[in-house]
Amino acid sequence: MAEHLFVISVLLYATGALLALCFFKWQKAGNFISLVFAAIASCFSITTAVILLSNGATVRLNFSLYHAIIKYNFLLDPVSSYFILAISSISFVAAIYSIGYTRLYINKRDTRFLGFLYNLFLVSMLLVVTANNALVFMIVWELMTIVSFFLVIYEHENPANMKAGFIYIIMAHIGSALLAVAFFIMFAHVGTWDFGFDDFRKVGGRMPEVYKNVVFFLVIIGFGIKAGIFPLHLWLPMAHPAAPTNVSMVMSGVMIKTAIYGFIRFYFEFLSPCPPWWGVVILIIGATSALLGILYALVEKDIKTLLAYSSIENNGLIIICIGLSMIFKSYNLIALSSLAMIAGLYHLVNHAVFKSLLFGCAGNVYYATHTKNIDDLGGLIKRMQITAPLFLVGVLSISAIPPLNGFVSEWFVFQSLLNGFTMPSVIIKIITIICGAVVALTGALVATCFVKAFGISFLAMPRTEHAKHAKEVPVVMYVSMGLLAVLCVFMGLFPAKIMMTVNHVNTHVLGIDIVNSLTSYDWLQMKIVRTNFTQLSPKSAFVFGLILLGITFGALTLIRPGFARKFYETWTCGRSPEPRLEYTATAFTRPFKTVFANLYRPQREVSMVYTVPKFFVKSISYVSEVSPIFEKYFYGPVSQFVLDISNKVRWVHTGSIHIYLTYIFITLIILIIFVGK
Repeated sequence: MAEHLFVISVLLYATGALLALCFFKWQKAGNFISLVFAAIASCFSITTAVILLSNGATVRLNFSLYHAIIKYNFLLDPVSSYFILAISSISFVAAIYSIGYTRLYINKRDTRFLGFLYNLFLVSMLLVVTANNALVFMIVWELMTIVSFFLVIYEHENPANMKAGFIYIIMAHIGSALLAVAFFIMFAHVGTWDFGFDDFRKVGGRMPEVYKNVVFFLVIIGFGIKAGIFPLHLWLPMAHPAAPTNVSMVMSGVMIKTAIYGFIRFYFEFLSPCPPWWGVVILIIGATSALLGILYALVEKDIKTLLAYSSIENNGLIIICIGLSMIFKSYNLIALSSLAMIAGLYHLVNHAVFKSLLFGCAGNVYYATHTKNIDDLGGLIKRMQITAPLFLVGVLSISAIPPLNGFVSEWFVFQSLLNGFTMPSVIIKIITIICGAVVALTGALVATCFVKAFGISFLAMPRTEHAKHAKEVPVVMYVSMGLLAVLCVFMGLFPAKIMMTVNHVNTHVLGIDIVNSLTSYDWLQMKIVRTNFTQLSPKSAFVFGLILLGITFGALTLIRPGFARKFYETWTCGRSPEPRLEYTATAFTRPFKTVFANLYRPQREVSMVYTVPKFFVKSISYVSEVSPIFEKYFYGPVSQFVLDISNKVRWVHTGSIHIYLTYIFITLIILIIFVGK
């Protein structure tokens, strides 16, 4: 039954894409129908994943064309089912959200084309995580990349969007080329023309070490580009803000997670067993990406760019867990490997939920104010009284504040790092201690970053006319975000439910079931999470928090009978409050630019206008920018080197068809010689 539901969902996505193009004169109708089909298709794929995860089943789908010359193999196992569930859940909410958000483009751009691409984008991600053949995987991987490229440049009249799309497509194809090389190396040792992942699972682990190491690094770069790890992150903070917000929430929420899927497939199935140093490399990459991602998010004023950098940080945390799981498994500490995997997969779905919520609320703000600059906002809590608390839920979740979902998964990340003390290698123990400190610092910076994002955007007074006249968005937009906010609360209060789902993946990948050792019942008859170091009951903690809040309020009432709120004007040194007296995002992050000056390389420009020369200041303008050190010192030299090489070989392109035919003839002769040998 599950396989039929999956096929139906794929057909519904394809139908939605085609129907979007059928309404030539009724853009609104075509867009609406395509999004409804996307939502229905997502429901079918969610049902598919739930059925498969509930019984731990594995389903294979095989299609052949031209007498089995071309084979299309798909596998729905617990790993792919978990990713289907994450992708489809966000796709469903995003499709509902898009019904309201795309009103921005009605009669301004061809929304039929947007609906067409959107359906193809959603189905391509499902096909990526179910492909069971290298050739099929590369086809659907490229489909996902190309479709997302057109979505990034949807507002193509903006030069910045075109630049973002160009950089994205170039880097994505570099990653695809490296993945293709990795597949060909593995194919050379399999010896069949099927390119099947089942053959890779049987033979990949027995490849010579030198080839395994080459594939290991090719996979890091190939999937690392899609994941946005440093320093391969360049495209992500440019492409995500350029795309429409309903696309950004899917790209950041689940598309970049397809890279995590690739890591799990290669390192735990195709290339297993892995040496410990592989896990150490992954661990260091994850820690570096987490810290640098949030440091760059901290100084951003564009709210969507801030959220994009934050996605790099959260992907870094997931990659840390993948690296830890690899290290534990290499030392045959399977239970601890499973704990780290649970932490990573739990945080994967948590991030998909709260980051989609934050991007959706950022889209609400843009819909109402037509600006993404935090410094141009302010006072929105009184004008967008539904979006503001929804955004706050997302902020609290991503900041790991209990009892919301982000707290539980990050708590598991710390538990996995602390268990690094059980490993026999002293060097790895030291590395895990350092990574634990990095994660702790990252957590503090995340809270600071999102205090800025919420406080500067929603509190105080409006700084511009756009913010002053902002109104709440259409109902469908904040209702869909309300669903994600409810999920943030549910997944934080009932972590055992999520862990039982993740456990099916762990049992399939690592062959061990540890969920019973992680959960039990506490005195409130609620699930409590236990590990080697501590134990935690999120619901009990929440109840105790409410009790403590009631006691505090009661004590204040007893101490001061008649306690009541009184309203006064904000104290501003005797002056009337003005928007220009407010804290800005630039001022908020000034101390961090000073502390991390070696990273940011801040460039400041201060200019003053005087009424009387050198005595009375009329106005001061202050501009502070962060130097793009990766673009300047890494991508700049690399691109210049490529351009230099290209200029040197330009003589090959003569423009003569006779010369080109000669090249082809010489190439054929060389191939015949080598094949003949």
